[in-house]
Amino acid sequence: MRAKSSLASYVTEQLSFLGRISNRAIFGGIGVFVDDRLLGIVINEQLYLHTSESNINDYVSRGMEQFKPYPNAFDLTTDHHRVPQDVIDDPEQLKEWGRRALLSSIQAAKAKQLAGIERARQLKRAKKEAERAAQQEQQRQKQNKKRSP
Repeated sequence: MRAKSSLASYVTEQLSFLGRISNRAIFGGIGVFVDDRLLGIVINEQLYLHTSESNINDYVSRGMEQFKPYPNAFDLTTDHHRVPQDVIDDPEQLKEWGRRALLSSIQAAKAKQLAGIERARQLKRAKKEAERAAQQEQQRQKQNKKRSP
């Protein structure tokens, strides 16, 4: 059974200008996706939007808490913060916060992608170094066998 939420419907309608928008169940609430990218989460009729360095101060300065999908897990959080009610109530502000949340989501995805590329490069370097070390060890063993009578 699909969860229904008047807030999720409202947010979906207001933010539809951002791209292909859809809703899916997530963390016991409703995920708001733009072009298959998680933009926001509606749970218990509260909206949480994606945050990063570019927009987090807007949330923190207003005392908005970070989304915790599992409240009993003290250190498990997401990159989403609750949106103030006055922003939700003002369609123009909501659109601006939604636009900035999408930009922060894109930035975060790029950063994760770059981090993944860097990890892959480091693994490749480590593998080459290990192969080089193994070849050197084999050469030493061959030389030692030649020296032994």
